[in-house]
Amino acid sequence: MQPRWLTRPLRRDEEPALPPRAVRPLFYRMTDGPRRRVGRLAKVAKGVEHWLGLAAAGREARSWRPDVIHLQWLVLPLLDARGVRRLRRVAPVVMTVHDVTPFNGKDVSALQRRGFAEALALADRLIVHTAGSRAQLVEAGLPAAHIDVVPHGLLETPVGSAAPAVDEAGDARWRIVQFGRIQHYKGVDLLIEALGRIAPADRARIEVVVAGEPQVDTAPLLARARALGLEDTIDFRFGFLSERAMGDLLASADAFVFPYRTIEASGVLHLVAGLERLIVASDTGAFPDLIGRDGAAGTLVDPADPDRLAAALVDTIGRRPTRGIGDAVPGWDEIGRRTRAVYERARRQWAGRGAAGS
Repeated sequence: MQPRWLTRPLRRDEEPALPPRAVRPLFYRMTDGPRRRVGRLAKVAKGVEHWLGLAAAGREARSWRPDVIHLQWLVLPLLDARGVRRLRRVAPVVMTVHDVTPFNGKDVSALQRRGFAEALALADRLIVHTAGSRAQLVEAGLPAAHIDVVPHGLLETPVGSAAPAVDEAGDARWRIVQFGRIQHYKGVDLLIEALGRIAPADRARIEVVVAGEPQVDTAPLLARARALGLEDTIDFRFGFLSERAMGDLLASADAFVFPYRTIEASGVLHLVAGLERLIVASDTGAFPDLIGRDGAAGTLVDPADPDRLAAALVDTIGRRPTRGIGDAVPGWDEIGRRTRAVYERARRQWAGRGAAGS
């Protein structure tokens, strides 16, 4: 049986990555995609559309009768739990837990916070990306026998052709990039504080680009950067980037920084892994496993230590990694085999318990 993807519509400037015939955009058809809406009222409407999408997914599953249903996110756990119960009447449910800490500690509504562990417990199998994530779920009371570790694979970097700008004297400023949605746990504020600790002479040698779609109020970030005199150091590029713009930005980077407060596995890190740039990242989640502690691929820092982060950023100037961070990451064929094995375990488990027991 061929896979079928139940998704949201593509937004403007997003490129299709899946076979069109296998994609059903059932979620957020009014509030996302080319007609995307933001703001408080849009969030309420999106919550309604989320429930409608779950209902549509249930109808799709009943008509198609898949072998396995694989979920990637819990958006509204209380509603998602009801959706999982209905889906399990049709087929076993596998759920990938990208963030063991719900929403990575983001300040979300009470409705979004409630029922996370309960929804996870309903799945036949859970997939996490690191052994540490598995240990956290077990500590939270979820059965160890139902949790599988499947690493996150490397992602294809969008094609880009740009290079760092060169000034009139012919000297390029060292470009350090933080890319991705701007959220509290991503630590942009921590990066700003660290840049304020760098000596002016060293700061003049670097350019830091912070690019991505804001999910937080950016006014305090901009105000703090101005207060620290960082106008010539930080280039804020708030907003959605097209595939081409993303590729140009990533190709132009001399180093990347991930000052995250918390993370399990970073998709952006796996996106830039093949670019052979030094990485400065927080000592948390999957970063230590990928980057290591020998300095060959980059530097791990305590996100609460702005002086250490500042020193690590300056230390990247003029240097390239001597080891790729993707060397220890399994290829997609191996990840596919491991995921297929999870599906088989889910099917046996579901058949043994019976849909009626869901």
